[in-house]
Amino acid sequence: MDLPDLIREAIAAGRLREPFSAGEAAKALRNPDWPQQRVHSFLVRYCMGNLAASQVLVERVTYGRYRLLYDGPRDYVAPPTKFRRRPARHDRREDPHPPGEPEP
Repeated sequence: MDLPDLIREAIAAGRLREPFSAGEAAKALRNPDWPQQRVHSFLVRYCMGNLAASQVLVERVTYGRYRLLYDGPRDYVAPPTKFRRRPARHDRREDPHPPGEPEP
C-alpha cells in the first residue's frame, strides 16, 4: 500500500489529524516500511510547488506541516474567462424618455 493511502486510513481512523508533520505521520502509521526519514522524503518530493514532482499529492501548509490534496470527485467549475459577457441588444437600448424630462 502506498503512503497516501496509508495516511488516508490513519486520518479516517482518527490516529492522524491534518495538517501533520512527517514525525506525526510516521507514528500514526506504525509501519516499519515507512520510518520518519522516508515519510519526510516522500512528503517533500510530492509536495505542491516542487517543480520536479511527477505528481502532486500533498500541500505544505506551514514549515514542516502538510495536508493531503483531495483527489476524489469534484463539482465542475468553469474556468475563468478573460472576456466579459456582452450585453444583449435589448440591454443597450436607451429609455424612451428624452433627457431632461421627468420620469413617470
